[in-house]
Amino acid sequence: MLYHGSPIGGLHTIKANAKSHTIGKPVAYFTEDRCYALVCCRSRDENFVTMGLGKDGKQHYIERFPDQLRTLYSGKHGYIYLLENTDGLRRGKGHSWESETDLSVSQCEVVDDVYAEILKEEQLGNLVIHRYSEIDPSEQRQAANRIKEDMGAEPEEMKRFYTEHFSALWD
Repeated sequence: MLYHGSPIGGLHTIKANAKSHTIGKPVAYFTEDRCYALVCCRSRDENFVTMGLGKDGKQHYIERFPDQLRTLYSGKHGYIYLLENTDGLRRGKGHSWESETDLSVSQCEVVDDVYAEILKEEQLGNLVIHRYSEIDPSEQRQAANRIKEDMGAEPEEMKRFYTEHFSALWD
């Protein structure tokens, strides 16, 4: 089973309109990990995903500002679109799959509270959450200051996002 997470309901087709990290062409993305699909159920104005595969083969989510998961996902609706096979898809990085063509979905799971579902995935052992309060303060500061340094090239909505969530953490 492959998953595609979105904040948009009612989709019957996942369009190949994201840029591939491997070939640079437009693709439709899918993942083997339901927990990764859940973190994709967010606004484009909050395009801040700090999650990836760890050496243990599990997804690891690293909070980069206090209560990041709760802030981004609590009370938010999401939609997990499902594909039953990988026919016509190419394996991407990690547990991702991509298609250069639009694909029809076979099912859709409605998620009433994305944050609650992410916490369930953690309880099931599918996800490791590194909460902000558990991260070394020097690493917290370095991450925040890197964002400040790199912010100039970002679109306006991301600049607003970074300023709102990180400015109190900058040196």
